[in-house]
Amino acid sequence: MSSPTKVYLPPDLPYPIKVSSLDVKPSASVQRGTRLLSYSFKYQPPTPGSRSEFRFGTWDCSLEGSIDAWKIRVGEVITLQRAKDPVMTIIEPCKHGIQIGGLCGLCGKDMTVYDYTGFSDASRASIQMTHSAFGPTVSLEEAQRIEQETAERLLKSRKLSLIVDLDQTIVHATVDPTVGEWIAEGEAWEARQAKRTASSSTTSDSDSEHDGTDDAEDECNPNWEALKDVRKFRLGPEALGIPRHSGPGRAEGKQKHIENQGCMYYIKPRPGWQDFLRRLSYKYEMHVYTMGTRAYAEEVCAAIDADGKVFGGRILSRDESGSLTEKNLQRLFPCDTSMVVVIDDRADVWKWSPNLIKVIPYDFFIGIGDINSTFFPKVDPLGSAESFISLSMQSVIEINPTGKTTTTPSLGESVVPTVAPSPLSQPEEKERAERESKAMLTQNSLALEAQVEERPLAKKQEELQTASNQGGSTSGQKIPSESPSSSTLHEFSKGVSPRKALLKNDDVELTRVGDLLESVHRWFYTAYDSYCAEERKHKRTLTPTGTPSAKPYDVTQIIPRMRERTLEGAHILFSSVIPLDTQPDTTEVWKVACMFGAKCYQELAACVTHVVAAKHGTAKVDAARRKGGIKIVWLSWFTDSVALWQRQDETPYLLDAPTPSAASLSPNLDPHQISSDPEPDADDWDVEPATEKPTLELDSIDWNDVNAEVEAAMNESDDDDDVESERGSLKSGVTTDDEMATDDSRSQISTSSSPRLKRKRLRSVTPSDAGNGLTDQQDLLRSPLSKRKKLAASRTGASKLKEAFTAEQVADAERRRSRSNSLQRPVPSPGVPTPVDEDDEDEEDDFLARELGEEWG
Repeated sequence: MSSPTKVYLPPDLPYPIKVSSLDVKPSASVQRGTRLLSYSFKYQPPTPGSRSEFRFGTWDCSLEGSIDAWKIRVGEVITLQRAKDPVMTIIEPCKHGIQIGGLCGLCGKDMTVYDYTGFSDASRASIQMTHSAFGPTVSLEEAQRIEQETAERLLKSRKLSLIVDLDQTIVHATVDPTVGEWIAEGEAWEARQAKRTASSSTTSDSDSEHDGTDDAEDECNPNWEALKDVRKFRLGPEALGIPRHSGPGRAEGKQKHIENQGCMYYIKPRPGWQDFLRRLSYKYEMHVYTMGTRAYAEEVCAAIDADGKVFGGRILSRDESGSLTEKNLQRLFPCDTSMVVVIDDRADVWKWSPNLIKVIPYDFFIGIGDINSTFFPKVDPLGSAESFISLSMQSVIEINPTGKTTTTPSLGESVVPTVAPSPLSQPEEKERAERESKAMLTQNSLALEAQVEERPLAKKQEELQTASNQGGSTSGQKIPSESPSSSTLHEFSKGVSPRKALLKNDDVELTRVGDLLESVHRWFYTAYDSYCAEERKHKRTLTPTGTPSAKPYDVTQIIPRMRERTLEGAHILFSSVIPLDTQPDTTEVWKVACMFGAKCYQELAACVTHVVAAKHGTAKVDAARRKGGIKIVWLSWFTDSVALWQRQDETPYLLDAPTPSAASLSPNLDPHQISSDPEPDADDWDVEPATEKPTLELDSIDWNDVNAEVEAAMNESDDDDDVESERGSLKSGVTTDDEMATDDSRSQISTSSSPRLKRKRLRSVTPSDAGNGLTDQQDLLRSPLSKRKKLAASRTGASKLKEAFTAEQVADAERRRSRSNSLQRPVPSPGVPTPVDEDDEDEEDDFLARELGEEWG
């Protein structure tokens, strides 16, 4: 006999209410519409100032059966909070816990009857547990019973349940017709090879002339070796869910072909799939959960599980899942997920479920991706919190993290007669959902059409070959050291590199995932055996598996513990990874790091062990380098560790410290300067730098002494500035080796000085004042600016700008400069260009004028 059904008051009554009478006694039979109780309540008219009044109401039964017991009494005041507890229990002849096609699967009663009570029996069995969209629905009580039986069966056979994704997890699919052409090319090549081998056994002459194919030109497609195990099948347009076009918007070309004949699919199983499925089939009962269509999923399963021993028809596709944007574990296991493991290449669609083991996506067909991923939200880069925003649950019942149903007892053993929504709301919501679904299906079909039309694999192969040819031409078309084939030599003789394989068959991810799944299985049954031994020791009864408990054999506890061991003990500070305008603890990278056992910090602390950076030279990186004892690694160390569930050695990922030579290449910028680029308003940005020994011009001057004077001189520059600067640059070339040695020992200023100061000082360079008879040459500069430059360069020690000069002192200085102009100019060293002064130019101009005057008479 089934357990009594708990009945609750509807939430739309005018609470608080006072029970006036219980109109049905215990053990009495009731039908739909039977009055159960009467109540009174205080009514407040909407008219302002009116007095409240007492009114009366009744509550009628919405079930059939006999009253088991009342939980309330006459005169009790029931508030809205109290109404959340059951008020009575009813024993029903049939709870209608299994329904199919609008009928009860147990008694055959019509479940679509709707009356004034506002309660429909169809809502009592709304959980769909089967893999078919048209399978029976069950109540919560029936779902718990089914899961309990399944758990007992799996425990007895020492298995767990495994939900397997198809696309980019076990297989990779494409509709690019280029794959079909490559396969046909490879099959034709093998046929020719077989024919040639058969002919060589019967005759000594080659039959290549009969084949019309030269041995040197008979090269196999380089991708054929990886394509040998590719399966192919065609799906019609009805299987793709492509809406048919009519009228002026009818499809044309390739789109019309797809609409009429469907698509040819090419499926590449992931390397190691046979061993993976074989060894795990003894430890897991596998289910397929894919966002492909039902026809697509069945064809793929037929290719990788021809005899059906692995999956056994347990296939859930997008046609039955109830959502095109997310995957819900409660779709198959609504009550208890403690024995369920999921493998998928997308973690966001599972909301990083504790049951999930994320798989590195299989990308065999380069650039294709998941052909069914248009339904999913786009993967956000690390640092974005978008993928962790909780989406609204679309399941029929609400499940809390412990697996229990919420307190609203609307299913199975608990019934709340609620007011049904208006008749218009359901059709409107259904119509909107159909429009959204149709838009998604259209988007997916357009993606397939674009792939057929654009042939991305052919473009990728062409780009690879072009790059190979260019690389071969630059390297001189060197023939490989190994013994080349005749076809390879033929390609080199024509100046073209041999075709290279675009598709690689070197994936080993299933081996890693298989080891993880075996570890989960081992941990689970080790804990289960220990728990059973403990229970037998204390002679207690095991807690039913279908109900939540603190039992240690729980996948939702085992997988997170395994995951946390990856970065356990790592204290991470992220640098240039999380956007500045984002709260760090809400981003995906932060949550993933915590999920894998790391502790994250927003600022550099004493306990930080790793700085995960995306670029050089950040403030956090520099601070950690100065502190020492902290491993500064690239972001790829973190992502690789997370992807592989294994902490990677930091050595290959270390962020190298800048070397002194590398540091000298970076200018010492002014702290107030925003960019290291030349300032467009600088007065020397368009001046060509000195080409002959520019370092001599810099090292021969003590910039610490003359910096302020040169800056002042530049601010007073006039039109003569450019001429005098260039003349000064030429004169600086007379510096001798001795002067260079003296200056090098005296000044250690390198070319790493500020570019801004370097350019300005080039224009203020004066002849060297290091001695050796060159001091007097400075007086050849006659412009006021040149005089100021000469005066500034001759100063030593502290600046003398603030010293006062009398008129007599200035006049005396002018007389000394006049006398120095008459001195003999020293002979320049060999190989050093002779500086040109203004007097020479004036004398040369006078001589030419006299000559021309005499010639013209």
